[in-house]
Amino acid sequence: AALLAPSLGRRLGRAAGWPISAALLGVGLLVVHASQPEAVTAAVPWMPTLGVELALRLDGLSLLFSLLVLGVGALVMAYSARYLPPGRHGSFYGLMTLFAAAMLALVLADDVVLLFVAWEATTLCSFFLISRSGAGAREPAIRTLLVTAAGGLALLSAVVVMVAQVGSTRLSVILADPAWAEDGGFTTAVAVLVAVAAFTKSAQLPFQAWLPDSMVAITPVSAYLHAAAMVKAGIYVLLRFSPVMADVPVWRVLLIGCGLTTALIGALAAVRRYDLKELLAYSTMSQLGLIVATIGIGTPAALTAAVVHTAAHALFKSALF
Repeated sequence: AALLAPSLGRRLGRAAGWPISAALLGVGLLVVHASQPEAVTAAVPWMPTLGVELALRLDGLSLLFSLLVLGVGALVMAYSARYLPPGRHGSFYGLMTLFAAAMLALVLADDVVLLFVAWEATTLCSFFLISRSGAGAREPAIRTLLVTAAGGLALLSAVVVMVAQVGSTRLSVILADPAWAEDGGFTTAVAVLVAVAAFTKSAQLPFQAWLPDSMVAITPVSAYLHAAAMVKAGIYVLLRFSPVMADVPVWRVLLIGCGLTTALIGALAAVRRYDLKELLAYSTMSQLGLIVATIGIGTPAALTAAVVHTAAHALFKSALF
């Protein structure tokens, strides 16, 4: 779909949103059909000399995020078919569909190298989608890129440390390794790096300024990337690593402290705004802070609440935009 989207956008104009929406719904149905009570895995060689594979894993958490990415994406594409002005829209549909593919790869990745590549692909798609939104979008796009790319470097550092410690790039193998309980220094270092990476992507203090900046983008981009999907990439990573981090003190302090502070500051900033998109941006930041703090609590009930709130927020906030 990502390969065909630019051509469809040039040939069909804004109406290309309809077939692309249908394609995303079709992929969503395939994902649901492939799901099983137990995790489903698949892998093909990618960089065999480095032991890196294109490894995918479909479990309950990745299924939920896959359906959010594909379901909300399909609705946004259908909305774009009438929101956009008549004309050619190859670059818009190409970047939006490529972003959907990158997000799907991120939430299904069972290899930390693939996870990192997909993470950075979402950052680049966001940058190009913001920067194409008009003359005044260049500076906000650059600021967004700098912050989220810095988070990518933190994630890359975490990947390097985990691979060096465990000796495998498979995420499921890394999370099952006893090193998390045996080596406190390793666990603390990875906890800080993963938290920083997630905070940059999910607009948590002190990295929150890029999210209001990104509101210069057109409405479909704001609804999909900056309310429903891209900002949820950090939430997904926190939820994925939570089982091995829940008892790490620095993890709980960072998530609960920064999450609650972000929730409060975002809420206060939102009620003082008159521009609707700016108001929604700060309220998004506030809701993400509540989710991050809930993940930091780490109990099964808290994690369940965080997952439910994540799904609810993606639906109501994209609709608000």
